[in-house]
Amino acid sequence: IDALRARGLPVEVVGLGGLLMTPEIGDLVATLSVVQDPSRGDQLMRLLTGPVVRLGTADLDALWAWARELHDRPWRPGATPSCPPAPIPIEIEEPAPAPEGTGSAGMRHGDDLAPDSADVASLVDALGELPRPGWVGRGGVTLSPLARDRLAGLGAALRGLRRLTAAPLVDLVAEAERAVGLDIEVLSRPEHTASTARVHLDAFADVAARYSMSAERPTLSGFLAWLEAARAQERGLDAGHIESDAEAVQVLTIHAAKGLEWDLVAVPGLVESVFPDHKVTGVVRDGQEWIGSGAPKDLGWLTGIDSVPYDLRGDRDGLPHLDWRGAADRKALGRAIDAFARAGGSHAVAEERRLAYVAFTRARSAMLLSTHVWGATKKTVSVPSRFLLELREALGDRLEVTSWCPAPGPVPGDKGKLVPPSNPHLAQPVSGAFPYDPMGARRADLARVVDRLVSRADAGEGVDVTGDPRHDELRLLLAERDAARAERPVFVDVPRHLSASAVVSFARDPESFALGLRRPMPGPPAVAARAGTAFHAWIEQHYARATIVDVLDLPGSADEAPADDASLPRMKDLFLASEWAGLVPEEIEMSVETIVDGIAVRGRIDAVFPRDDGGWTVVDWKTGRRPTGREAEVRALQLAAYALAWARLREVSADLVDAAFYYAGEGVTVRPDLPGEPELVALLGTVPDGVASG
Repeated sequence: IDALRARGLPVEVVGLGGLLMTPEIGDLVATLSVVQDPSRGDQLMRLLTGPVVRLGTADLDALWAWARELHDRPWRPGATPSCPPAPIPIEIEEPAPAPEGTGSAGMRHGDDLAPDSADVASLVDALGELPRPGWVGRGGVTLSPLARDRLAGLGAALRGLRRLTAAPLVDLVAEAERAVGLDIEVLSRPEHTASTARVHLDAFADVAARYSMSAERPTLSGFLAWLEAARAQERGLDAGHIESDAEAVQVLTIHAAKGLEWDLVAVPGLVESVFPDHKVTGVVRDGQEWIGSGAPKDLGWLTGIDSVPYDLRGDRDGLPHLDWRGAADRKALGRAIDAFARAGGSHAVAEERRLAYVAFTRARSAMLLSTHVWGATKKTVSVPSRFLLELREALGDRLEVTSWCPAPGPVPGDKGKLVPPSNPHLAQPVSGAFPYDPMGARRADLARVVDRLVSRADAGEGVDVTGDPRHDELRLLLAERDAARAERPVFVDVPRHLSASAVVSFARDPESFALGLRRPMPGPPAVAARAGTAFHAWIEQHYARATIVDVLDLPGSADEAPADDASLPRMKDLFLASEWAGLVPEEIEMSVETIVDGIAVRGRIDAVFPRDDGGWTVVDWKTGRRPTGREAEVRALQLAAYALAWARLREVSADLVDAAFYYAGEGVTVRPDLPGEPELVALLGTVPDGVASG
């Protein structure tokens, strides 16, 4: 992947890990873990060595030395300082000695019930109380000024988050995201656009919202434990969906490629023990080639207690059989197990062959297959995959071999015996820069941009901000203001796929829409948006249960509502009294997408209800205020897009689909005059490939 990007090729990694394995979610979970449990030094190390702080080894060593120094302070119970202070004479009344067996009443200050339960030095404690400037620890270690500033910023962010642990879980997750700068960090990645950069953060926010609605007590500790279970049992949850770029090189597993097709498909790593995935017991020289020795073996369900015996599985007829009941003695059982392992190896290779068929039939016109002699970590020669050798034998001259290096010869081993050669790549240890720089080669270019902006600000603005700690930030803002005044409008590339809300934003103010694409900025916390999320979730529960219980039995108890929104109970009561409460929807929370004038407009329909005349009504739940005038006309575009998408989906006339807004805060249904398809085409036809932004 790095090699492809180094050549300037766009790369998309598809489905190689779950949501919890993505870098930004890993940092977010680490932040929440440190906030919840100060003993999670492992999670704190991710923040210290990652993009959030990026400490080097010397500063990490100094921080740990400071943590030990804090732990050894004499006022700490159980501490054993190397230089104990002189005792301070204080006259106190000597208590009577406690009799034996009376428990902890007779313990000395600093004693513990069990020596093994004594606390240990904590990096989190050290972060909460940093050393004074100029501090020098044992061995001469010290924190650099830059590291101290970064640690102080992280410590302040964590302290602020700990004060919010009683807040609703969704709000805490959003604040943690902003506290460590992840909302800005993801927008700076060059491989993403503004519309795709936040996809994983938004997906994680949805996970937190669903957990809050389903858990009896949605606490942070419970949420983190649930995430650990999801990581182990659910492959780290489903990652956020990103629309594929037709011009990018997609990297994905063969399983994820089922049913898809590309012009060119590359299948690398065609070596034994990789594809097919089985252990090669050894390699031997056969003429000029190295081949695997020994038949592949797979012990199947005998390898772990978490495997179900094949005899108990529904597909047992297609699996190897272990005749352990017919074994007369231990030797016979050993032979039966060996035969079972060989049959398991053959079965595993057959399954891999089916997977190879999927890989080799994904190409529309051309396929690139590759193998290698030396792997990245394997000590000995790698053997070409049997699948590749079979293709070479079957296709003959029809298979174009661009390069096939001769296999290296054997080398003398112990007692002069010839053995396979050793991997020359392992002769030199793998090295890399630490800490890892996420900006990489872009850092120098971006630094030059900052220097240029600062110099322009110094030359064009006579404001004296010397001595202000925000000096650099103020100069950058002044430079941007001057550039906006002097330069011509900048044209912003508009994606050819828009959400329904983006269409509304464009119709409301094209220039602000373009500015949002050019520089997305985080907005203030929206209470209405949080209330909307909770109300939508309650609506889903209402209709999910409305088919099996009476509607009047669903008032929505107070313990199911978010504690920070007093208006939610009233919205529930108004909804239950509305015309929609007793109806059965055709669909709820349904994602739709339709093409209008070459632009893919997509969104999520809240609910669709069948009409008595055979038509449908599309309803959008709103928890905000009712708009008026021009804003109401603009909002109607969203409903028009949903109605058009539904009509096309059902392949019916647009006349059979109408739409309405239901404003939950007032209990009012509004049926606006919807613009038709021609009006939508006319509006989107004004969206150029570039929109001007001043």
